[in-house]
Amino acid sequence: MGLSRQDSVRAAVPGDSLRPAPHAAAAAASWLDEGRLAAHLAARNEARSGLYVHVPFCAVRCSYCDFSTGPISDALVERYLRALVIEMEWRAAASRGVRFHSVFFGGGTPSTLTPVQFTRVATALREHFDVEAGAEITLEANPESVRDDRLEAWAGAGVNRLSFGAQSFDAGDLRVLGRIHDVERPAIAVGRARAHGFERLSLDLMFGYPGHSTGAWSHTLDSLFGLHPEHLSAYCFIPEPGTPLGDAVANGTALLPDDGAQADAYSQLERRAVAEGFACYETSNFCRPGAEARHNLVYWLRRPYVGLGPSAHGHLAGRRTGNHHDRVEWMQSLEQGRGPEAESETETAASRAREILMLGLRLADGLHAGDYADAEWRDVERLYGGALQRAVVEGRLELGPLGPRIAAVHRFVADDVIAWLDAAAELPRVDIVDHGSIISAG
Repeated sequence: MGLSRQDSVRAAVPGDSLRPAPHAAAAAASWLDEGRLAAHLAARNEARSGLYVHVPFCAVRCSYCDFSTGPISDALVERYLRALVIEMEWRAAASRGVRFHSVFFGGGTPSTLTPVQFTRVATALREHFDVEAGAEITLEANPESVRDDRLEAWAGAGVNRLSFGAQSFDAGDLRVLGRIHDVERPAIAVGRARAHGFERLSLDLMFGYPGHSTGAWSHTLDSLFGLHPEHLSAYCFIPEPGTPLGDAVANGTALLPDDGAQADAYSQLERRAVAEGFACYETSNFCRPGAEARHNLVYWLRRPYVGLGPSAHGHLAGRRTGNHHDRVEWMQSLEQGRGPEAESETETAASRAREILMLGLRLADGLHAGDYADAEWRDVERLYGGALQRAVVEGRLELGPLGPRIAAVHRFVADDVIAWLDAAAELPRVDIVDHGSIISAG
């Protein structure tokens, strides 16, 4: 039997700690798979620090994409590689003493690099940074770019996790999204990856875009789970200004599904994922037990990470940074000795507490005091304690085995719950750097 509303209220009366009371943890654990929770706690513990490398090249830009990317050419890739090494040298001093437990190659399309080019990047990373032996190393790949020679190079460079950008398994939807692979290509990519020994595979999906239908979504989910990945990420379409699909929505030539249809698609995903043995560990991410992306968890738990490449963001020693978004401007800045950063911010107690709240509540198991230094958690309790307790009493949050969390029924509107907590805390709004690299992580 689950934690009752009465028990939730009793466990969070004003003045109590936000750590779950012993009886609350026991009650919640009775309806949770304890093995899954133990595996999730182990994953959180292993997500200690990360390196992100942005590769700003694509064969074709998708109709919804506003990431830092563009066409690929040999000359531009060579210039990028030289600039990337300059940034590695520039970042290495500040990273001295940090051992990195995950590496994520995102984009853009990292799989557009040739085997020789990718090996250069991976070798330079290990020369400049202390990457733990056995670290989780993820590479994003579009299905059409997965070939045997590249798989061999990725494995040889230490890549042990692949994230495939499938987005849909419906031919019409792929055309709307501007994808250049066909519906069969993800299965071919998965098969080749398995044949080369890759045991941790993730697939990306998108829903809620113009023309998206329940039938197409059901077919996409059938196709995805038929490939037996360990992990999946599913993102609701956002119409970004300046993109073909975003502009079409803005001018009325393309219509989005209504909010109810988008929420229904998310609910359908959740139900199907659970039936297939997956659990949601973050609003947009689902996995089999123990298959959480450690690099994703680094972001959500505010662990230190270094971002390399155009548009990459970092969080190290109480400072957040954001690189120039435009790839040419990023290269020019490094070539001219000015450094890659377009913005930086030193965090305060208030901004740190808000980030802990905003990022931690996106995790399905919510906030856990043990994930943070004592001083950091005291700031959360001081600034948000009353709001969190009130949210539990009113049913906006529930008290799980680790601490306050957003109930599964409210997960699709997590941002609304977090905005309510901000307002209830009656704190001045603290602007923080946009986490572009977080959004693209899969």
